[in-house]
Amino acid sequence: MGVMMCRNAYAQVVDDWGYVAVVIDRVQLYVFLVVTVLGSAALLTNAPHIFELVDQDEIKRRLTSHN
Repeated sequence: MGVMMCRNAYAQVVDDWGYVAVVIDRVQLYVFLVVTVLGSAALLTNAPHIFELVDQDEIKRRLTSHN
């Protein structure tokens, strides 16, 4: 009977650590997602010309007029 109790206790400890690992993994996933999304948003909003329209005809005129 003592061996079975020891095995059950060991199985319980293994299950508990498995649960802890799942929780830590989930927390790391959420932290990664938040940092990635906020970092991407910060980079995109701080880029100087990311949301401006580019007049390609004007650029072509400037490039061809110098030659």
